[in-house]
Amino acid sequence: MTFVLLIGLTLAQFSWANTPDPTTRAFPSAVTQSFVKKGIANNEFTAYALPIAPFVKRNPQAYSHGSTQLVNPASVAKVFTTGLALQALESTYRFKTGFHVGAEPVDGVLNGALYIKGSGDPAFLTGDLWSSLRQLRTKGVDVINGPVVLDDSAFSEQMPSLGLAEDDAFDDAPHRAYHAQPDALLMNFGAMSIDLKLNENTLVVVPEEAPRGWAFVSEVNLTNGGCGAWKNGMSIDFAKSGQNVVVTVKGNYPRKCGQSRLPIRVPVQDWLWESWVKEIWVQLGGKFSGPQGGQVIKGITPVNTIALYTHYGKPISDLVKQINKWSSNVMARHLELAVAGTPELFNQQMKEWLRTQGIASQDWFFENGSGLSRNTRIDAKGLTEFLRYMATRSDFPDFLASFPRAGADGTLNRRVNNVAGFAYLKTGSLNGVRSLGGYLRDREGQMWAVGILVKSPKAWDSWVPMESLLEFLYRAESQ
Repeated sequence: MTFVLLIGLTLAQFSWANTPDPTTRAFPSAVTQSFVKKGIANNEFTAYALPIAPFVKRNPQAYSHGSTQLVNPASVAKVFTTGLALQALESTYRFKTGFHVGAEPVDGVLNGALYIKGSGDPAFLTGDLWSSLRQLRTKGVDVINGPVVLDDSAFSEQMPSLGLAEDDAFDDAPHRAYHAQPDALLMNFGAMSIDLKLNENTLVVVPEEAPRGWAFVSEVNLTNGGCGAWKNGMSIDFAKSGQNVVVTVKGNYPRKCGQSRLPIRVPVQDWLWESWVKEIWVQLGGKFSGPQGGQVIKGITPVNTIALYTHYGKPISDLVKQINKWSSNVMARHLELAVAGTPELFNQQMKEWLRTQGIASQDWFFENGSGLSRNTRIDAKGLTEFLRYMATRSDFPDFLASFPRAGADGTLNRRVNNVAGFAYLKTGSLNGVRSLGGYLRDREGQMWAVGILVKSPKAWDSWVPMESLLEFLYRAESQ
């Protein structure tokens, strides 16, 4: 089924350019009324469905409802970011993390600093650090007789416009993992998970993975009542105590929730690197010596250093899969910065790229590449036109494979089961906003680009109407 899907869509690149746009008609009232019945007014949702060439019928129809109305797309904005990254960087591009030295080690001793220079790899993990330091050991480094210098300068010019003030997160929950901020030396997606475990009348905090020198303290109050929305009400404090880090968890937690997991943002990446570098180096049998041995500091890598080892991250084709299937905000921000340099230039570059595709985006605005924004604006018609354009590209298989598959994986796991296996769709969700954009193959074999954007106090209840719209397209009725 997937093979047929890819072949059918790839053929579109040979015929779309010379094919006139289908005529457009309104979605049937049965589709639009499914939104109204949920308390979502006609002017609170917009949708567009565009058949992709080759067409299976002589006179194909597109479907529209308020399709040029500007609406916040939430995380559906990531399809534009990943598309631009494939265009600007290409699918084989890999971020590099360099391990540089001033001179080759002598008799196993590195006389000087070890520089770790990041380029913004958004998927660098603790395991990648372990394998990189292991490579240094195999290259003959036994002792580091100097400091370890963390060079995160690749994003230094952008950081002033990227910072997240602790008292100004747009949902008043800066501790949540989805608020992780870009960092040229990002580790573990700028986040970690902690388990909250009941122990009689107390709550114990246990990290899924953390350095040995990190302590986790619970100042959580156990409460009675139902297990409702508690995660945004927590607060997480990180403090340095000598060489160790103390993570204090505060808030109210309902007893009825039992054991729960809370992914949290790690705001000070330097502390995480310092702890892991020291711990892993010793685990690998390495040693520190000299007055600066064992110190981990921030700095700049000199231009005349030697790259003793270079870690190459996953190719962009793999990164876009993680970004779109699991809606990773910080990874999308890294692609935004790698492509354009700053959020402001990203907005300009994106709209210019869309303009060259003939998409009327002059009134659009991309505050950032993740969609975690109250100000980003697009329209459903332009969204589907963009999706149609991407279907003509030679790298479309990489792009398509990044979308959650209906009823199967990513953010659509166990969702949109009525068209399971026939749709690849990116989802978006903010308070008062729900969005959907992607591809669907109907039962007659016609491929569709579809976009649905909802902004309403009842947006949270829009999944059933969205599924009804997709099912209408799938059944190919009255088309």
